[in-house]
Amino acid sequence: MSRLKEGIEKEISNIFDNIVDFRKNIHMYPELGYKEIETTNRIVNILEKNNVKVYRFENITGAIANIFNNCEKTIAVRVDIDALPIRENTGLSFTSKNKEVMHACGHDVHTSIGVGLAVLLNRFKEDLKVNVKIIFQPAEECSPRGGAKLLIEKGVLSNPKVSEVYGFHVWPSYKIGEIGIKPGAIMAASDRFKIIIKGKNAHAAEPHKGVDAISIGADIINAVEFKLKREINAFEPCIISIGKINSTGRYNIICDHTELEGTIRTLSEDSRKKIQSRLKEIVKGISNSYGADYDIDIINGYNPVLNNEQLTASFIKSAEKILGGENVKTNIKPSLIGEDFSAFCKHKPSLYFHLGCDSKYPLHSDRFFADNETIKVGLRLLGLYIIEEIA
Repeated sequence: MSRLKEGIEKEISNIFDNIVDFRKNIHMYPELGYKEIETTNRIVNILEKNNVKVYRFENITGAIANIFNNCEKTIAVRVDIDALPIRENTGLSFTSKNKEVMHACGHDVHTSIGVGLAVLLNRFKEDLKVNVKIIFQPAEECSPRGGAKLLIEKGVLSNPKVSEVYGFHVWPSYKIGEIGIKPGAIMAASDRFKIIIKGKNAHAAEPHKGVDAISIGADIINAVEFKLKREINAFEPCIISIGKINSTGRYNIICDHTELEGTIRTLSEDSRKKIQSRLKEIVKGISNSYGADYDIDIINGYNPVLNNEQLTASFIKSAEKILGGENVKTNIKPSLIGEDFSAFCKHKPSLYFHLGCDSKYPLHSDRFFADNETIKVGLRLLGLYIIEEIA
């Protein structure tokens, strides 16, 4: 082990307990997207105490830490800081005190790794071959207008110009110490839709005098579930899910108003366009066949997260040295979960990986929890990669 690597490993051990305490604190006080006021305060306070240059964003929550060594090249690491509107049910001693809000997607771990990484890199600033920006991004969970796009519009990738961006997400299906990574699409496009069916009331005993919006909605669901999906290549990953149905009326009245809401997840732009086009045609055709009016609104959300092939190859090689080849999973399938890190991919060569946290509960579960050791693995991987591997 080189003297530098030994020093990095030792420093990670030295700061780890403080970073875990920070994690517990923000886990207890989670905040929703664009409302991460106290989370931002805690990030700024701990970084300032550790002599890291950190700046709040103007007119938006979040912050950026700059660890610069007058290098020609600048990279960025993005971590998301927001939580979800879920009541926590983990039973932890530091469970959420904001009763209807929870870090059910592990962003408390992401934030803690970002803080720890800023402290670590700052203490080895003279050894850095690149300048580093660590972006503490608000509102990842606020599709379709997540915080990434807003920060890019504010110039977070400029002054100095960022050449590449790195991101990650805790991943329950991998063990602590493992990562999942692949070139190309690793996370999906995430779009949402709302369908309104406008039928006609009648007595339930005389359905022929009405236009049943519930029956129309049921036909649309069946067409989406069994017809539309069969029009897409079976080897092309995609999901069309309807997660919400609302209707008006009474048990003995033919319903005149039904609303369906759902999501479309795709990896390719061709599938995305085809599904959206066919969904409109299906809703129109079924509604017209019943004599009903309709509205359909499809909102484009996040684009797919696309890993740059060159960055991915370089990162895999380094990760295998740091974690061991058996712990770097490259033969993986992309996830159909959406992520607004995709906004960075659109502007810069980017890399995104899944960080094993070995949780028996899935992301967005009220019992999800990523072990604190996940933080140490993230610090080791990113710290050693940035300090020793990036040229």
